[in-house]
Amino acid sequence: MKNIKYFALLLMISVYTISCTKSDMLNPVPTTLIADASAFETSARISNQVNGLYATFKGTGLWGSDYILYSEARAGEFISSNQNPLQGGLTYMMLTDPGTSDVNIVWLQSYQTINACNVFLEGMDAKGKKVVGDTLYNNYTAEAKLLRAVTYYSLLQLYAKPYTNGNGSNPGVPLRLKGNTGLADYNLARSSVSEVYKQILSDLNYAETNLPNKYATAVLNTTRAQRNTAIALKTRVYLSMGDYANVINEANKIVSTAAPFVANNTTYAAHSLPADITTVFKTPYTSTESIFSIAFASGDAPGNSLATNFLPNSADGTGLGSAGTGQFYVFASGIAADANWKSTDKRRSFLFTTPSGTNKGRLWCSKFALGTPYTDYIPVIRYSEVLLNLAEALANINGLDTRATAILNAVRGRSDATTVFKPTDKADLINKVLNERRIEFFGEGIRNGDLMRLGLPIPAKAPVGATPVPASNPTDGNYIWPIPNNESLYNKLIG
Repeated sequence: MKNIKYFALLLMISVYTISCTKSDMLNPVPTTLIADASAFETSARISNQVNGLYATFKGTGLWGSDYILYSEARAGEFISSNQNPLQGGLTYMMLTDPGTSDVNIVWLQSYQTINACNVFLEGMDAKGKKVVGDTLYNNYTAEAKLLRAVTYYSLLQLYAKPYTNGNGSNPGVPLRLKGNTGLADYNLARSSVSEVYKQILSDLNYAETNLPNKYATAVLNTTRAQRNTAIALKTRVYLSMGDYANVINEANKIVSTAAPFVANNTTYAAHSLPADITTVFKTPYTSTESIFSIAFASGDAPGNSLATNFLPNSADGTGLGSAGTGQFYVFASGIAADANWKSTDKRRSFLFTTPSGTNKGRLWCSKFALGTPYTDYIPVIRYSEVLLNLAEALANINGLDTRATAILNAVRGRSDATTVFKPTDKADLINKVLNERRIEFFGEGIRNGDLMRLGLPIPAKAPVGATPVPASNPTDGNYIWPIPNNESLYNKLIG
């Protein structure tokens, strides 16, 4: 019986019939499973399966919230209010083991997504291409490969040592590239970190060439992968590898050489920094900054949302439009305490302060502020990240780089026009870029990856009145997550 239960989850048959909204947004609601024999018989069924891939990718255990939540729980900008082991408490305390639910949930959802993509890709090669024709075949397979690439990248950020540690020679994760629709032999050794990154880049390169240049609506350009999505993600991947030259090569495809730093080639989707950053995090979520975001609707909201975890409960939330469970509040001594992050900076509006009661003054992240059923979109990658990726790479290669400084000031300036950075040398410029990343992306799951790629410790957490958590160094056993029990139980080659 335990085999049936495990494989029913891990080896999901990725063939969905999906109901879509009138606006064709990717808010799919799985309604039924279709038999393999008929899954690729019609264009409509194939299109529905593509929507199903996005639905699996945005499952609660992955980009629907848990991957981001657990990344933030580790990284030191948030404090667990009660160390609840069912709400990321063990991840926060750096006490995970192979049986911890966090470790198993993300792995399970990730490999469900990967398997869904693999099954779809094989079905398209076997039958789907003849049904939809070359153009849609290329578009759809590119979307599947991009989602697979992002999922593998996400796994590496939690379960493997960073590429920059040993130049990718350390064990990564099992590189599964064949689909499974039933019980089979699942023994597969871990590929090296380098091998997994190679596959990620192969998928993203294919995606760049074969994705649509752009879609007809801002909604689709935000919620569905297009050509610039693959390019933007490659800047992230290359930065994680410490390959600064390729970060620059990729970013230059979608970032102008001078201010105002935009992607304005009319052949492709337009990207830029909107004047007001808050537009990124509220309806309709389709600003020019939103390169790729996960869409939610009332029928498919995540079961464990970022809002429920990052927003205070009703007792603490007086004056806040919606409330959550108060699981994670913002560490007052972290980036929130940065004296150079001025009170007039527009991004300070994402910090809600408890106005009264025993927790008066406690800070909360309100980037995801909609109440139940918690349908805020979740950014996967924003244009501001591409800009800061580029600035960091330019500084590492060129030192005190004029363009890098201008890009840094562009990101800061749209939220705080009163601050103009004047870095004094290479190290100062890089530190300012890294600090800006902490401010710009807090609550979005990026800080953990930054710490790891830079070889930095997971910082100690010493909140007032709560249990301190010691730092975790790159050589410590708890620096990365262990392989989960479920994988070790059925994969005898995992090591």
